[in-house]
Amino acid sequence: MSQQATSERIMGIGLLASLIASLIAGIGARIIMRIVALTAHMPPSFSIAGTFNIVFLVLLLGIFLGFVYALCILFLSSSTKVSKYLPSSIWRGLAFGVLLLVIGGLPSVLIPLLPKEDLNLGIPLLNKSMFAALPLIYGLTLGGAEVLLDRYLPRKPASPEGGRSNPQLDEE
Repeated sequence: MSQQATSERIMGIGLLASLIASLIAGIGARIIMRIVALTAHMPPSFSIAGTFNIVFLVLLLGIFLGFVYALCILFLSSSTKVSKYLPSSIWRGLAFGVLLLVIGGLPSVLIPLLPKEDLNLGIPLLNKSMFAALPLIYGLTLGGAEVLLDRYLPRKPASPEGGRSNPQLDEE
């Protein structure tokens, strides 16, 4: 985002980009669950309601994460010393995805919180790898959506007077 962007625009683009990234991550999570069931030779027992529940939960989590992301970008871009070193949106999204992987993804994959039989469905290493890739997918999608939204959403509208401060001056 350019340095002239307003704080409302930065927050709006960050939240909209997080909604898009959350939707894609939620659909990706459901696809990964389907792959796990197929590799475990389980009969398909997925429902539409269950899919919507998972996508909705990921959307809620993504809105919170997008708010945190947008606040960080807002504070970092407003600093004169840091803003010139701030990377592009794709790299920021990837860095955010790696941060999410380190903070939340790796501990949940490495520390078994689920019962042992749930972790050993199908191919356990494949399952852990696919679920660990979700934060990276979220981050890359977040950065990509931020680039697209920044390019295509309108900026501050131009004044209808053509930049004149007082339209009554031309009537004389």
